[in-house]
Amino acid sequence: MGRVKSLTNKGRFYLRKDRKPNEKGEYPIYVQYTIDRKIAKADMGVSIGENQWDESKQRVRSSHPLATRINNMLDRKRNEIEAQMMEYKGRLTIDVVREMVQGEYNPNKEVDADFVQLAIDTINTQYKIGKVGISVRDNALCNLKQFRRFLKETTGKGTICIGKMTIDVIHNFIIWKKESRGNKEETINKALTPLMKAANEAARHGWMSAEEAASISNSYLMPKADLEEEAEDRDVKYLTKEQLAEFVDYYAKARYPKTRDYMDMFLFAFHACGLRFSDVLTLRWSDIDFETKHLNKVLVKGRKRQGHRIALTPSAIAILEKWKAKGLNNRFVFGLLPNNFDLNDEEELKRQRLNRNRPIIQSLRTIGDKIGLSFSLTFHVARHTFAVCALNDGVGVHKISQMLGHGSVTVTEKVYAKWLPKTLDDEVLNLNYSFLPKAI
Repeated sequence: MGRVKSLTNKGRFYLRKDRKPNEKGEYPIYVQYTIDRKIAKADMGVSIGENQWDESKQRVRSSHPLATRINNMLDRKRNEIEAQMMEYKGRLTIDVVREMVQGEYNPNKEVDADFVQLAIDTINTQYKIGKVGISVRDNALCNLKQFRRFLKETTGKGTICIGKMTIDVIHNFIIWKKESRGNKEETINKALTPLMKAANEAARHGWMSAEEAASISNSYLMPKADLEEEAEDRDVKYLTKEQLAEFVDYYAKARYPKTRDYMDMFLFAFHACGLRFSDVLTLRWSDIDFETKHLNKVLVKGRKRQGHRIALTPSAIAILEKWKAKGLNNRFVFGLLPNNFDLNDEEELKRQRLNRNRPIIQSLRTIGDKIGLSFSLTFHVARHTFAVCALNDGVGVHKISQMLGHGSVTVTEKVYAKWLPKTLDDEVLNLNYSFLPKAI
């Protein structure tokens, strides 16, 4: 919630007649505010007789010798309280109002608070409400301990207040991670995630500027081999048909609905001719022609854009119909991006790709461990699995190149060269022409 623009609930002055009057028969004047049916009140330090108080006007009657002075003091005090309310950024709670009413409010209280503790509280809250799993939480807490160590080594203190947390601190942390720890981009990005979440939380409450939080949130490093879209010429990891069947069997055993959602996406990528994660992320309902059962999409790889059209198998259509019935998102098929997301915003798309892929990678690796894989299961494995299965089933490399959306068949041949000999042998043996002399 942003800055309070107006106050629908103004303070009310009243005579505290539920208390015993003083020796002069006077009662104290109180001010009271009500927030969410809860009351914040405070003694104004002035007592007057009941007959000197105008309840309807909430004023000291003019018959009192100090009426003007007291009424001006009351107005000034109420204006001070309500000015603080107007300036307050974030959700105005009864506890904050009580501090304001009682003169104990410190506008710099949150800004001076420990940023690392905010990050710890943020990740713990996300874990409690089920937004992240225990492994994500534990990894974040571990990375925050390392951030404290960085602060201790570079500033002499193991903490930093919210008001002093800037993008420059993040940049220095990245340099420290690289030079002192020898960490690679992927490891550094994981350490940055809880800091970004805390920065966004601070901005939401108004404790940090939105601009600073945005700068911190955009500090991810692009890995040499992207977290998901690994280089095409790397070692090809794929599932055999037996392993793919075990993956499907695990679907019913998955403990969390989110895990099954990620498995749906993985299987759709496989059935949709090996779509990359970036294309599953950005897949729109408008890219799907249910009548002709085709996918027409502009493929996304880095900053490149390429038109792509493929037929959709019954298995791919079944997954799409399941997600259509969910009605989660009117624009994007798997609801990984908000409806109003700008696909032309390259930097934000890169950040979203990294953010959205991270929990999917963690879930897939857990599944891979469960089914006994000897390598880490990533989303890109779906792409390689499709290609290898298709090659082994006799589909020509030129056709597979088109299905994968490769710019050139040379790329396909280079990546999947290991599987080509068998396929080519089969192709040659199928060409069993009988043009031979009778003597042979």
